[in-house]
Amino acid sequence: MADERKLCALCIGDGPLKQWLEANGTAGECDFDLSHTAVQCTTVDEFAEFADEWFRENYQPGADTTIIDPDPDSDRVYHGTEGEPYEDIFSYELSADDDVLQAVIAALPDASHWEIADGGEAFYTDAHNFESVEEARGREKADQDDYWFTNRYTLEWEDFCQKVQFSSRFFGIKERLDDLFGKPEEYGEGPIRPIYDLPVGQTVFRARVLNDDLTEDAIEARPASCLSQPPANRTQPGRMNVELIPAFYAAFSAETAISELRPGIDDEIAVGQFITRAPLRVFDFTVFDRRAEGPVRLNQHSRYDFIDQMQAEISKPVRTHERQREYIATQIVAEYLQTYFRCDAVIYRSSMQLQEGAEKRNIVFLHREAFVGPDAPNVLSYVSWSLKRIRDVRYTIVDSPRF
Repeated sequence: MADERKLCALCIGDGPLKQWLEANGTAGECDFDLSHTAVQCTTVDEFAEFADEWFRENYQPGADTTIIDPDPDSDRVYHGTEGEPYEDIFSYELSADDDVLQAVIAALPDASHWEIADGGEAFYTDAHNFESVEEARGREKADQDDYWFTNRYTLEWEDFCQKVQFSSRFFGIKERLDDLFGKPEEYGEGPIRPIYDLPVGQTVFRARVLNDDLTEDAIEARPASCLSQPPANRTQPGRMNVELIPAFYAAFSAETAISELRPGIDDEIAVGQFITRAPLRVFDFTVFDRRAEGPVRLNQHSRYDFIDQMQAEISKPVRTHERQREYIATQIVAEYLQTYFRCDAVIYRSSMQLQEGAEKRNIVFLHREAFVGPDAPNVLSYVSWSLKRIRDVRYTIVDSPRF
């Protein structure tokens, strides 16, 4: 039913709604307060039509939100929407008496009962709150900023990988990595430090699959040579080395060394045991996997966030046919850490060893003149070797989330 009653500017509190009425109304007598005469007036319907346009431009249905009960003894969670009921918003935007407020709300144009019966939806509903469009955009921007800040190193690393794989591999690379890694001295802060010296006597394991060229007899005759890194002229590209530049890949457990080979059933694996002969400066991407349990966060330093994010990127499994391209970025990082951080080795998490409580770390000793031998410049000594056979390969299968 149309509401032709006159509503005047004096009945409305200061704000954009009153300004519109003052600019568009005509002098008359108010039907809500008879003492208001010769003032700018408009009908309730006309005013409600503008109020509706203004509201829809400035407010929107509130986004879903979750509220946790502040009571520490409660585990209740409430689901709702951001903002306030539309009646409350009109109440403080109009700053009017209740009879004026209810008249305007009742006159707001909205879906009719017939339209709702045909599947239409009412805009003004108590099913959800409404929030300021400006505040919603500010929250969305803050969420985007927070997401970028939280994942900034991952995003920068992904961009770096794209550049070196598909665009530019030779110019501006050091500057990009400087931005990611910062300076070596920055890693000297905090109780857990990614850069440290691996002590003399550290045991590591290297595994190889036996084949026609690598037999048990050959290993028995020359174990240190057969189980060490290949010679330069036979060196294939790896995660941390380019073709023809040797690196010594190993693990901190025999199980992890074997799993990195991805062997098949009945494969025979030779596992060599080596120990370090000298202190070696390492960059350990797994350092926060081994941090102490408890509520205290030990990696507050921004560079430490980078380490947490970066190791997932460095450790992720790579399909055989993608290795030549995917390894470009990590090969560059290895050379960067050796050249500018003076690191002798890099430690990273194995993507093939997921057993709870297992030693999952890999280590790669970066390029040098020699790796295994009793004298300098060798940094590793051969200890022993053992022969293993793969009896079973198990796959743990879980449902993948669908979106």
